[in-house]
Amino acid sequence: MWVQGAVQDRSGPDDFEALTDLIYEAAVLPERWPAVLDRLAEIAGAQGTVLIAADLESHRWINSASLDQVMADFASGGWSGAGQRTARLLGARHAGFIREEDVYTQAELEQDVLIQQFLRPRGLGWGVATACPLTTGDTLIFSVERRYVDGPVPHAVIKILDTLRPHLGRAALVSARLKLERARAAVSALEVMGLPAAVLGAGGRLHDRNEGFAGLVPRVVRDHRERIALAHPGADALLADVLAGRRAQTARSIPIPAGDDDPAMVLHLLPMRGLAQDVFGGGTLLMVAAPVLPRPVPGTELLAGLFDLTAAEARIARGIADGATISLLATQQSVGEGTIRSQVKAIFAKTGVTRQVDLARLISGFSLVR
Repeated sequence: MWVQGAVQDRSGPDDFEALTDLIYEAAVLPERWPAVLDRLAEIAGAQGTVLIAADLESHRWINSASLDQVMADFASGGWSGAGQRTARLLGARHAGFIREEDVYTQAELEQDVLIQQFLRPRGLGWGVATACPLTTGDTLIFSVERRYVDGPVPHAVIKILDTLRPHLGRAALVSARLKLERARAAVSALEVMGLPAAVLGAGGRLHDRNEGFAGLVPRVVRDHRERIALAHPGADALLADVLAGRRAQTARSIPIPAGDDDPAMVLHLLPMRGLAQDVFGGGTLLMVAAPVLPRPVPGTELLAGLFDLTAAEARIARGIADGATISLLATQQSVGEGTIRSQVKAIFAKTGVTRQVDLARLISGFSLVR
């Protein structure tokens, strides 16, 4: 068995088999990955393990619960760009676990900002890590963080971790593939329902789309190299905010005014969430286009669903679409006009329009007049 990072000569195959079983279980049940990370830390006599998914633009991670505060500090302090630790690991191109001393000189260790100013003040500072590139474009990094007072990770432990590395890499690849396939299955199902849909990866890059969504390119949607874009400037500004995370809590539905050949529609962005899945999915989003065809003003429940409105905001929006004035709405709702105006501003923010007449036309499915 493994105890505090030391390998006992009498360890049988049962421990190894149990751990590999757990690793492959995590491949199809992502909520099991934290348990895998804890086992890796146990083998190395470490405080915990972090599993990082890195691409050219961002880092995402899950970690052992014992590292929750450390990673919270890491995120809030903007430490992801500090030091050379990740760059040295990737630059080594080593198909196994390596330690800091394998890629740093002693002088470089003493000068690295991340190690000296972040890890060591928190009692850490020794670690062992490996990088596993994925076909999705991400690179997965398993980083085992050991307490500084316990010294470097022993070479015997690295040998054990190296025997586990192929299993870790394969399981991580399966997790990523399964997530993408689930998203693709959703896209296909929405095609049957007549709804255009697409799968977006990290940063809003288009991964997959059904035929209905392909029909919106390039009149409504434009497939740029950096990210998917919308032809309507106002709608694209809302999309850029959502993809950048600035409106993640308030604007996951994006209204698009009608065009010459297309009805007004609402693009719904649905995050494919679940414990550990954001790491392997690269921030996967499901984008669904719901046309808003000319018809009588929709009910408040439908408006709330289409535009992420509260019940009160939906009532105000429906009233505006029916031609009600601010004064009349205040009287109907038994509130002051200032309250109605505040609610109208919130509705504008969620729908991307700036005038009541534009809101009325959007809700009714007609094009905006500029």
